[in-house]
Amino acid sequence: MADEIKDAYLIAGTDEAKIDATRRALRARAEREGGQGALEVFEAGAGRRSPDADAFLGALLAISLIASRRYLLADGVEAWGAKDAERVADALASPPPEATVVLVAHGKAPAKLAKAVEQAKGEVLVFDAPKARELPRKLVGDARRLGYTLEPDAARMLVDRLGESSLRLQNELERLALWAEEGGTVRIEDLEAMVADTSEQAIWSLSDAITEGKQADVLRIAEQLADQGEALPRIVYSLAPRLRQARQAAAELEAGRSPKQVAEGLSMHPYAARMLVKRVQGRDPADLDAAIWAMADLEMWSRGGSDYPEDVALTLSLRSAVGAAG
Repeated sequence: MADEIKDAYLIAGTDEAKIDATRRALRARAEREGGQGALEVFEAGAGRRSPDADAFLGALLAISLIASRRYLLADGVEAWGAKDAERVADALASPPPEATVVLVAHGKAPAKLAKAVEQAKGEVLVFDAPKARELPRKLVGDARRLGYTLEPDAARMLVDRLGESSLRLQNELERLALWAEEGGTVRIEDLEAMVADTSEQAIWSLSDAITEGKQADVLRIAEQLADQGEALPRIVYSLAPRLRQARQAAAELEAGRSPKQVAEGLSMHPYAARMLVKRVQGRDPADLDAAIWAMADLEMWSRGGSDYPEDVALTLSLRSAVGAAG
């Protein structure tokens, strides 16, 4: 946001990292000018899908006898219905003095709100996330701006492991900046060493081992996760979608589609899709069906459907997933 504060802002788009950074900058300015709690935030919660429009309008129209400028932020306005959006748009036509209104939409905002902010001589900021294929190159550039070098292979690994969430990737880039220090370099070998012992990396490795049918690796990683006390629901939640994608890829390869066609049809990052297709080449889809059923058993056991201790339930399910003897 510019040095000269405006009366109204609409922040919209799919780039959660930039939206979050703009929110943080606004909070810092509000607290610098008005002290702790100067920014009043209205969010979804308590069974609501959107911020409470009535509460937001009440605060907007209230008269403050304390602060020289008030800051009010409604986060999640994309979920407002037409009636609520119209009421807030009407209120912005004659906003109270010394108040800054910020509306945040995760995605596309109601058109009436954008028009109302513009008519109030405010500013509409739209931050759209880059396409999946552009993410590694963007990460390399963002790392350079943070003062270090992120090699392209390492950037692709980050997207493969963390997904396409711009906020999650940005947080990881900032964490790596502390590790690399000014002028340092982060290579793929560095990332592999950093995450080798974390639960998230262990679950990723477990998914790869099940997909490739590597019994020894599966049982070794299962023991590691049990020793770490990893919760069964998180393991199931992380493994299940990856195994379903692996099963889909194996079935399509068996049906005669080319590896390139199969990879392009998977709903995941292109680099991760190519690696998955490579892992399932030659695998029987029925074996991956068995792995998926084993995860269903594990989910049932994690919800109290068995008297097994969690570590035993995990080991039994994973042995079944790769066809190991009991």
